[in-house]
Amino acid sequence: MNCEEFLRQFRDALEGKVSESVIQDNVRYYRSYINDQTSGGRSESDVIMTLGDPRLLAKTIEESSKFASGKAGQDGYAGGFNNSSFSDYGNHHAAGSAENGDDRRVRIPGWLITCIVAVVVLLVLSVVFHAFVILAPYIIIFLLAGFLVRTVRSWWQRK
Repeated sequence: MNCEEFLRQFRDALEGKVSESVIQDNVRYYRSYINDQTSGGRSESDVIMTLGDPRLLAKTIEESSKFASGKAGQDGYAGGFNNSSFSDYGNHHAAGSAENGDDRRVRIPGWLITCIVAVVVLLVLSVVFHAFVILAPYIIIFLLAGFLVRTVRSWWQRK
């Protein structure tokens, strides 16, 4: 995919979902970003691959615009951003991670996951054990009462 295809798909994905000014601002930004990166020595296809799927990028901007205009939240928070400042924040954030080459995904080592699972299992067992210790006297009394009732009934019926 080349720059023009990327921007066309990006524009098509945003069409009718955000204002034309937001579309133009973002298309202009990504065109400039791609041009800056290619003039810096990176291949166009590498830059576009780093940016990812243009439809997903457009969906992110669409959601950001909804949030910024106050239409996104179940909590009713409209925020203090206007469309362009919120989109610019998202663009700079996306460009920064693409520029630095970091993925922004945190990879948790397997040993840490194992430790966390072990701690959670121990905590759950501890809570269950403490609940059992607290309830044990009542359970024993209930079982003894049931045993006595059955014993008395069977003794009474034999008489």
